[in-house]
Amino acid sequence: MAGAMKFAHLTDIHLPIPSKPSMGSLMNKRLLGYLSWTRKRRHRHKIEAANALADDIAGQNCGAVLISGDLVNIALPAEYRAARKWVDEKLSDIPVVFTPGNHDTYVATDWDKTLGLFANEMRGDHGDGDARPTSGAKDFPYVASIGDDVAVIAVNSSPPTAPGLASGSLGQEQLSRLEKMLLPMESDKFRVLMLHHPITDGVVSIRKGLNDAKELRSLIAKYGVDLVLHGHAHVPHENFIDTPSGPAPVIGGASASHVHGHGKISPARCNYFSIARAAAGWMITMEIRQWNNETGLVETIETKTYERPLRENAA
Repeated sequence: MAGAMKFAHLTDIHLPIPSKPSMGSLMNKRLLGYLSWTRKRRHRHKIEAANALADDIAGQNCGAVLISGDLVNIALPAEYRAARKWVDEKLSDIPVVFTPGNHDTYVATDWDKTLGLFANEMRGDHGDGDARPTSGAKDFPYVASIGDDVAVIAVNSSPPTAPGLASGSLGQEQLSRLEKMLLPMESDKFRVLMLHHPITDGVVSIRKGLNDAKELRSLIAKYGVDLVLHGHAHVPHENFIDTPSGPAPVIGGASASHVHGHGKISPARCNYFSIARAAAGWMITMEIRQWNNETGLVETIETKTYERPLRENAA
């Protein structure tokens, strides 16, 4: 599409745990996560599928890659070092915009040894007008620009939770900062809101849901965004959310490392979005590309289009 800004959306990559953790590092919630990984999840998430999608992105002329969380599994420093190497090797030529998932914040960690390794992938305007790397787990939201027309608003829905929970929360402080960012943002920018947890009902169970989704939807209904991207469910989803200029699409990505499809779960997928100005607003084209376990190739399985009118300035 001529003149369009194209970007890729990956989520729930769950790169493999690089080596057996020490017993000392598992004396918390990580023990349950590691048992889950060794018994089930390592058979579902395979690096070859994630590699194939990353290689596909490299040939798609994308202006950015958006990753909506769960790079790792139990937030070990060794996992983050391996993830840093993977991103550097596979996505080195494309700007990456990242926000954490619940597995990236599985337990409270030393920022500099874990998420802080991706501070530059969380670079943007934090509300003070200057683009800078994110400095901590509470230093959200931030706004990253993609080209001249697209603004990605990244929020952190993934504070550490108790064993057995995978729920999310933004918290009042982050919601307040988000409102301040949405209010003055230029009306002619295409706004993408990215977070890990779904914001519409029924996508995941209460145990995995976003506790303050209602409050977030209220902000969107008041100020508006044009596209919402999330992960977490490992299942592709399409929903819509109310905004001042009509319903906006909410797209949940499938896991980027599943090797097989079982039931609702698809093999590894990447969604490509092309955003172009139209006569009365924006044209969104979404191309869904999926890994074929038998051939090892990534193939287009569906293309969808959405229209968004230009947004009026919020009152």
